[in-house]
Amino acid sequence: MAVLDVGILLNEKSEELKLELVAGKNGLNKKITVADISRPGLAFSGYFEHFPYERTQVIGISEYTYLNSLDYGQQLKMLHKIFSHPNATCCILTRGLEPTKAMFEELESLQIPLIKTSLNSSSLISDLIYYFDGKLAPTIKIHGVLINVYGLGVLIMGHAGIGKSECALELVKRGHMLVADDMVNIKKMSGRTLLGSGLEITKHLIEVRGVGIIDVKSLFGIGSILDESHIEYVIKLEEWDKVKKTERVGMDELYTEILGVNVPEIIVPVGPGRNLAVLVETATLNQRLKNKGYFTAKELSARLQKAISQKNGNE
Repeated sequence: MAVLDVGILLNEKSEELKLELVAGKNGLNKKITVADISRPGLAFSGYFEHFPYERTQVIGISEYTYLNSLDYGQQLKMLHKIFSHPNATCCILTRGLEPTKAMFEELESLQIPLIKTSLNSSSLISDLIYYFDGKLAPTIKIHGVLINVYGLGVLIMGHAGIGKSECALELVKRGHMLVADDMVNIKKMSGRTLLGSGLEITKHLIEVRGVGIIDVKSLFGIGSILDESHIEYVIKLEEWDKVKKTERVGMDELYTEILGVNVPEIIVPVGPGRNLAVLVETATLNQRLKNKGYFTAKELSARLQKAISQKNGNE
């Protein structure tokens, strides 16, 4: 399970989210394990049923106003009950609110990082959830090439030497954008979407056998690369096999599972004379049509059924 130290959150997002550590410096190694956020308004009123202690607690103007209406002793009691839990992580005050005396003392005593920001609660929460999603998402590394073709993230897979990188190079020359070559780092984001990127060390590079390593960004310009892309389509390249039965019409819908998400897939036989880049472009456009509800093979099948019915009716 992925975890994130509160200290890393501060190091990476302090400037963007205007975060400032107020108290609890000794708790910067607290572990954030979930992307969800909690606003502890109900807990301040004494209702703790199903309270998510493990979430990052965000205190906005309404929670702050209610807490401030309690006397010092009641504030200490509520804060202690929330933040003394072993899974408690940190507390963030929004709108530039200053911590109450009880808040400062109790969180400092419990070594829970108390952070404040000038952002409002809605802006902070949406940005935090997106950031946590990226950091805590399940990940996997897959051999392949990820390229954005006509706005669709296409993962090209196949065994070594079958021509994935050469196909990607031709696609880049035709105006499409490279995300990763050889190794693709894939994250499962919320909403069951897959986000792919390359490894930092091989970012924007392609290895072409016989030519060597190519820097795509330097050769073809900034418009030829993307840092990351959704993965919405998988194309598997296979050696041409005369004996093996190959899909001719495209009626069957295939899927490949990545991190529990089913992604549409096709298998393309590779043989002499086949232009892989054109095949990938065409398959991608066809998949976009399917995503819009137009399935060419099913349309043909319906036409054939209609023609057969009319013929039988005339006999």
